[in-house]
Amino acid sequence: MKPKVLLFIFDRYCEFEIAPAISILRDTHDLHTFSLHKLPCESEAGLKTIPDFSVKEINVNEYEILIIPGGDLRLIANAKELFVLVHKFHNIGKKIAAICSGVYVIAKAGILNNFTYTVTLSKKQRDFLGVFDERNFRYKDIVIQDNVITAQGHAYVEFGIEVYKMLRETNTETIDFYRGDRNRLMEADG
Repeated sequence: MKPKVLLFIFDRYCEFEIAPAISILRDTHDLHTFSLHKLPCESEAGLKTIPDFSVKEINVNEYEILIIPGGDLRLIANAKELFVLVHKFHNIGKKIAAICSGVYVIAKAGILNNFTYTVTLSKKQRDFLGVFDERNFRYKDIVIQDNVITAQGHAYVEFGIEVYKMLRETNTETIDFYRGDRNRLMEADG
């Protein structure tokens, strides 16, 4: 049986930010999606996604990692059950990866209090949201501390690669392919 990856989806989630991560993991992990209410979600680009579970149905012990994309935070800004679930993941030492504005979810869950992080929100937005410790913010593409990965939205390929590296021994061919450095299948034909 393959280990499981859990992906949070919500209306107006940013699908391209998590596409490399879930693509890289497709052969080694089973991907399960969940939303707040197990209703279809429409991504920023209009992709309709039907979640496997609602937040209430998740057993955190079944999953190796939780992935949280960015998107329109207004729809999840007060999703207490989500923040409790994320906190449970962290408390039992599970891995959590969030990108772009999705980092808000782990900040709201209280996980970033003593962690360095990055997030694609301006200082004004971070101050307004009131859950980010500015002393720990780093304007970097990716910040990894312990079992937590945070990423800027523009670093979605590197985010996928870092998620992969956190879960498995790295495969240079896979990393080269996703970075656009090489495609060994094409080179073999040449």
